[in-house]
Amino acid sequence: MNGIQSLASAALNLFREFVPGNPDAARFWLEMGVGSFSLLVVLGLLLRFFGSANARPGLILLSGILGVVLLAGGPAAVEIYALPSVPAPAISGVESVCQWAASRWQQPLLSARTVLLAVGLIGSLFLLVVPLTRWTFRVPGFLALLAWLAALATAGTVSAVIRTKLPSAPSSAVQAGPKT
Repeated sequence: MNGIQSLASAALNLFREFVPGNPDAARFWLEMGVGSFSLLVVLGLLLRFFGSANARPGLILLSGILGVVLLAGGPAAVEIYALPSVPAPAISGVESVCQWAASRWQQPLLSARTVLLAVGLIGSLFLLVVPLTRWTFRVPGFLALLAWLAALATAGTVSAVIRTKLPSAPSSAVQAGPKT
């Protein structure tokens, strides 16, 4: 049971680390709620479009929640189990490949930890989430992968649009809190 609790706490810490924080809690939950809702809507529409007879709203909600939890579990498992046991030469090899890629394509440098966490996320997507979706909704694996990638991209885009287009609250109102 301690392994599950540590995976959950690691996933929450990674979520806090990689999702930009906002001192305004209402705005943060609006972004997350709209992103989650758009993920479920796009996932449901695509699964229905792909011809799944099982694409019912309750099953899509359950599958979406379980899919996001499993997606978060991949990087959390890498953080807890793989990173402490990876030898230093392997991490320096990943760092050198990241430096080469950054200089080759003029992109910002990613740390080895970030790359390994992304590998955990991709592994979780391919090994857990897509097969679960394929078996649950009886669609081919490629279409399940396409549905998840489109749903995740839509959720990220909708959250980013709200983050940039919604006017921010004045900092004094955020710090003072709501008046009662």
